[in-house]
Amino acid sequence: MAPLDRSKGGTVLKNAYGHPFAEKSLTGMMAHWHKQAGIPEGYTLHGLRRTFGTYLAECNIQARAIMEAMGHSSMTVTDEYVREANKKRMAVDIARAINEREAKRDAMKQRAALRVVK
Repeated sequence: MAPLDRSKGGTVLKNAYGHPFAEKSLTGMMAHWHKQAGIPEGYTLHGLRRTFGTYLAECNIQARAIMEAMGHSSMTVTDEYVREANKKRMAVDIARAINEREAKRDAMKQRAALRVVK
């Protein structure tokens, strides 16, 4: 995934006239699209942007690439995405280790309960 070339400026989303959306009109259009799609209220463009950054971090994309794709001017905000993704990864690893340990313990209990019958 290549980041957009921001050195020339420009916009990603344009209205029907080819002009950049005004922030309020884009927010209004997003609300309209939500309604059309049957999506509950409360989702925002910024939330969509954060979801994108979080998804990149959870996919182990390098922090520098996330920073550039998101257009962050420094690593400060990008590092938040990476930290949160690492916390989730650690929680999943811990849960997996606990589940494996419990499964082994249960298997040992079942073996101990078996008796040889002649």
